[in-house]
Amino acid sequence: MPKRTHGTVIGINPKTSRIAIKVDFGDISILEVDDTSDFEINHVLYGDLEQEGGNLIFNKTEKTEHDVYIQATGCDYETAQYQLFRA
Repeated sequence: MPKRTHGTVIGINPKTSRIAIKVDFGDISILEVDDTSDFEINHVLYGDLEQEGGNLIFNKTEKTEHDVYIQATGCDYETAQYQLFRA
């Protein structure tokens, strides 16, 4: 069963279509999204934010659902920054 968690958007890179999410307990996940303009810093997301691969997440701030691809999980700030900005 997927582990549903909350997370907060802490970084957005429109050039790579990726966003960084700080998960409840402090790790960071990197998500590839269709449209980064659907997200803003401090938006609260809910879903299986720690399972790499395709997932459906819910943006609680905007009350919208999004199909995303989780690129990386369990990142610290340095690794997350690398993942967010690498081409």
